Parts: sequence; C-alpha cells; structure tokens
Amino acid sequence: MAKHNSADLEVSLPWAGKQVETTEVEEQLSRLWRLAADNVRIGQNMNVRTSVLNFVICAPDAETARQASALIRDLSSTHIARLTLLIFDTRLPSAVSTWVTLRSFPIISDLMRHHFEQITVMTTGSAAYASADIIQRFLKPDLPVYLWWLNDPAESVIFSRLAGISSRVIVDSNSFFAPQQGIESLLALLQDLPGTALSDLNWGRITPWRNLVAQFFDSQEYIPYLGGVNRIEIEHAVAPLAGHIRTEQGDISPNPTRALLFAGWLKASLNWRLVDAPLSRQLDPMTGSYTWQLTRTTGPLMVSAATSDEMYGGRTGKLGYSGEATLTIRPRVQPNLRPGTLCYLRLTSDLNTTHATFTINREEDADHVLTSVELAHGTRPRRVVSLAATQKVGQLLHDELEIMGRDQLYETSLRHVFEMLS
Repeated sequence: MAKHNSADLEVSLPWAGKQVETTEVEEQLSRLWRLAADNVRIGQNMNVRTSVLNFVICAPDAETARQASALIRDLSSTHIARLTLLIFDTRLPSAVSTWVTLRSFPIISDLMRHHFEQITVMTTGSAAYASADIIQRFLKPDLPVYLWWLNDPAESVIFSRLAGISSRVIVDSNSFFAPQQGIESLLALLQDLPGTALSDLNWGRITPWRNLVAQFFDSQEYIPYLGGVNRIEIEHAVAPLAGHIRTEQGDISPNPTRALLFAGWLKASLNWRLVDAPLSRQLDPMTGSYTWQLTRTTGPLMVSAATSDEMYGGRTGKLGYSGEATLTIRPRVQPNLRPGTLCYLRLTSDLNTTHATFTINREEDADHVLTSVELAHGTRPRRVVSLAATQKVGQLLHDELEIMGRDQLYETSLRHVFEMLS
C-alpha cells in the first residue's frame, strides 16, 4: 500500500507550492481560490476560474518537471486547465507525495489575471506503477485528458496505463534514446488504444519542411516534375562524436526520428512502395543511415501535404510514372545544430528528357533554410525562409493542444515509417 511519507524521503520542491497530504488536495485548492477571491475584493486582482481540459505532464525526475512547469506559463493564456505534474521514480521506497499551488498570469494587464491549479504528485517505488489510479482522483470530470509524456515510451508499463486514461497523448520522439523501439511503442499505442489520439512534437518540427515541399509544386511550371521524382535525399544533424551517445545538453545522437517521419510522409505522399527483394534496404540505426529501393506507381498521383489538401493545391492528375526510386537518409556532422535537426532535402526528378532538382538546405544557419530549384535551362533564385519561431517547444506544445481530434496524416506517416524499419 502506497503512503504519503515525504518526511522519510525528504523531498523538497519549492517551485511546486505547498506540500499537503493527498487527501487534502481539494481542500487546499479551495482555500487558495478563496485567497485569490479576497484579492479581487480589495481591488488588487480580477481572476477568472475556468478549465477547458485536464493537462497531465509526466516527468522522469524533479528537474525535468521544474522545467516543464516553467514552460507552462507560456501556454496558460489560451489553455486554462487543471495541471497535474507527475514525477515517478521506481528506484526509491514506495511513497506518494503531493503539492498544490495556483499559477497566476496577466490577461491584459496585471489588474486582470487568470489562475489555474497545479497539482504536483511524486510517486516512488511500487506506487509509481499505480500512478494512473492515483492521479485519476485529481482529474476534473467531463473534461478531456491530455498527457504530455517527457520520457522514452518504449516498454513502459506506466506510460501504457497513463495513456489508457488519456484523450490525447503528446510525446517528443526527439528524446527517444532508442528511436526505432520508440516508434514501435507509438504504433502499438495506436493499435491498443484506438480511442486515444497521438501527437509528436517532432511532427510539428518538420511541418515547415513539409510546407516548403508543398510550395515547390504550387507553381504550374513545377507540377509535372512531381510525378517524375525518383530520388529523395535527407540529412539530419549528429554530434561530432561518433557512436550512439547522449550529449551534455541531453540530446540523443544520432536521432534520425525527424528524418524518418519526413521520409514516411514523402513515401506516403508520392505513393511509393517498398521493394520486396534482397538488399533493397540498408538500415544502420547506430549511425542514422538508411537507404531504401522503392517502386513508383503509374496512375493518378494523390499527394497529401502538410495540411489535408493535396500537395499541388487540391489538383489531381495522371502524373505518376512507373519505375524505380531511391530514398536515402544520412547523418551530417553539424556542431552548431542540435542532433536530430533536419539539415538537407533534395528531390531529383526526371521527366521524359527533362531533369530537375528541388533543394532545401539549412547550411550553417540554425534559424534559416535556403530553398532552390535547378532546371535544365537554369537555376531559379534562392529563397531564404526563417524557421526560428516554429522550433520553440512552447509553440509546438501550444499547437498540439489546439488539436481536438486525431492527426490522421501523422498516424499514416508513422505507419509508413514502421513499415520501412520492419
């Protein structure tokens, strides 16, 4: 039986608010709301009390939880919620410790503020495996439950149980120490919990790249070349040190997950098929290098872009061509970029006797990319595109919390990645 014995564990989380007994959480939150109401009556504050969702953040340690708690301040203006911050550690003696606080932030000025409730729960030992049951008593009824899992989900019983009580599960595959096993775990989640939606912050990170690919073929001049694409090359950043490592910043290198998701989306969009033959695929997860031989299908080419529209503006046509195709992912040592960052994309198209290449290259600038188109009769002017604002975790999380249903395009791409790695 888990019990509250924080005194024995000597846990101190000053940023989490007041430490209370588990049975006193609701009483203490009501008291904090009454204190906030007193501030309103004396003219120091106006508060709005509302909740649109339950937000559960699951962190593997106290420092990660503290960082997540600080990040939530940037989200609260549009996503008022009861926040439950769960920290678990199976190595310590069995215990449950809880803290409560009201988080406050201004809406227009300091005279009008929003408050939302934060409950921090630490479960240790065998109690950690009962985390889903423990936090359920703190969830507001009749509101969706969004789970943000800040860990690797591979073979985690705790993750599976928490996902089972969630409406949406948000992960960040950029932190997966074993990307292939992590992808398998995510696909298993989709199969085992068809009623639970799934999001990945890495999918949000590659959305600008998917948009740029779609924009290549917005032009009538370039649409025919889409059906002639027969070679795709993708590069992702790795740390200068060789081997599968965790950097001082906590990044995994190599971590080709973004490149794999990008490749899965392109494969699905272009309607390519894997070749079932010896040596048709070369997979080296230790270096983040992959090569696939594929076939292209003749017929109407339906290409889903970053949105639900077709890649070339909702138009379809008989642009597909039968033949062979190659898809390659390779690492690039780029010290100024965090491991996993997309560095390069090159689409090569041969249409009858005409050759064209479409390129996105990050080069040395972490916040910008260069896009270019090379045709047989000349090179089009390069375009510089800023990606800085799209890579912040707070913005990525904000966008995921806006999604109410399933992200079908992401799930389709994930299934294609699993097929490519099988």
